[in-house]
Amino acid sequence: MCGRYYFDIDEEELKKIVDDVQKNLHENFKTGEIYPTNSAPIIIEQENKISPIIGRWGFPKWDNKGVVINARVEGLSEKNMFKNLVKSNRCIIPASSFFEWKRSPSGAKLKDKYMFKRPDSILYMAGLYNRFNDEREQLSMFHTQNENISYVIITMNANSYMSSIHDRMPLIFTKYEMEKWLHGENINALLNNNDVELTNFVINN
Repeated sequence: MCGRYYFDIDEEELKKIVDDVQKNLHENFKTGEIYPTNSAPIIIEQENKISPIIGRWGFPKWDNKGVVINARVEGLSEKNMFKNLVKSNRCIIPASSFFEWKRSPSGAKLKDKYMFKRPDSILYMAGLYNRFNDEREQLSMFHTQNENISYVIITMNANSYMSSIHDRMPLIFTKYEMEKWLHGENINALLNNNDVELTNFVINN
């Protein structure tokens, strides 16, 4: 799974995304270490143009108790929460790196926290987004509804660079593959070449 990632605005490609967001939108968002429920830049295709927007990490659960932050690629066509989004609501979550904790053979999370990066690029993590109405009661007798965009990160079985640390990882694309994903390319075709090279570093908690 992916439960934490990092957005470093000093990286050229991410700085450009931030500049584009700030030019067109006036929303608060977080950089640095991104946690579930934080708002951060994502990339979508709208009106045949690839554009950055702000989304909140995590779909609200049906009982409103917590959020769903990941979507297993194996279950995208089966899960009601995701299956209708694959064709029309694809997104990319740009990041400098993501974090994972090594697990013991029994599955328990160990202390060491690992940062995973690509040696020659930022990460373009595949995701899905959806719109949710957030109804808030005002001090008056009226209600307002704010439409919020939320996203999840798609995960897959760990590749050869990741499997010694954890059994799952984000689905990561190159910039070229990112555009194909947003344009509607079949996900199975993109999965065939996803042994993305990663380097890792132990980070003190």
